[in-house]
Amino acid sequence: MKEQKIYMRAWTEMHGRAKVTATDEWYLNLANELLPLVANSYMYKGREMVEDQRRVALSCALYLEDCVADAGNWREFIHWHKENYGRYLPFYPLSEDYLPDEINREDIAFLLWAINSPVGDDFDWVENPMDADLLEFAGVLYERLDAVFESAPISEHLAPGWMMETELMRKKREPLPAALLGEKMPTNVERFFEASKGESLLFFDSYDALKFFFVHSLKWEDEEDALLPDLAEFDNFVVYGNPKGLLIGPDVAEFFADGNNPLYNAEAAEEGAYEMFCEEGLCPFDLLKYGMEHNLLPDAQFPFENGKALLQENWDFVARWFLGEFYEGE
Repeated sequence: MKEQKIYMRAWTEMHGRAKVTATDEWYLNLANELLPLVANSYMYKGREMVEDQRRVALSCALYLEDCVADAGNWREFIHWHKENYGRYLPFYPLSEDYLPDEINREDIAFLLWAINSPVGDDFDWVENPMDADLLEFAGVLYERLDAVFESAPISEHLAPGWMMETELMRKKREPLPAALLGEKMPTNVERFFEASKGESLLFFDSYDALKFFFVHSLKWEDEEDALLPDLAEFDNFVVYGNPKGLLIGPDVAEFFADGNNPLYNAEAAEEGAYEMFCEEGLCPFDLLKYGMEHNLLPDAQFPFENGKALLQENWDFVARWFLGEFYEGE
């Protein structure tokens, strides 16, 4: 197989500029020195992994560049995570040896987790952050970076947003909608709460049952175009009534352990509920948030060992990371 190489254009593009600076060649050389190590590793070996191999090598170089400068998107990310979640990284228990102003094995493990857990349209699975091979290879990469940490040059032109976009970090988790004193709720919401006897969630096993509710409880016109026909291909609906309006989650009712939900299925929740946190548009975020804040998703778990604790303890970060613009979106 022809030896792979990363060119300067890929490096400068990640920095959002065309001009080459004095330190770029050093860090690009580092990425190219790491590339064969990554390509021959158990985790990334194979022709189909070439793009991931490059991402790992580039990400390690970007990470070191930020750490040496004690600035940049990586530093922004860990300090933001500490401020919002009480620790510098999701998932990983940090030892006393963890130094936020230097390089750390746990940081590199998280980088590998991020690269191996595609987001958006590419989402198809979540890497186990505690996978033994991942942790072992993170240690190998750490040793390589640690060996050059003291000799690495300080860059004044760091890459923006390579770890996590600043805009996404700045999004605040908003409180769930609440009725204001004297505020009149929309007619749909009033009729919803009348039908639900004050409950915030209602559950429907089919589109036909949902249509019946629209017509007979919400008093919608009994015409196909008025009854959300795009939902006809789904089943197992959750309707969340709140002072802002109504939210509908299709194909997720089995996951909600609500006492009024006859559709709840613990086995299905254990297997698939985690996808609501990871797949854009699968579940309205306010509904997901309501479920977590009211302990209605106790069986949501990643499909690997200790997956329940890892998701339940990090759910807000996970949702933010995977859902992107859908996290607290309109």
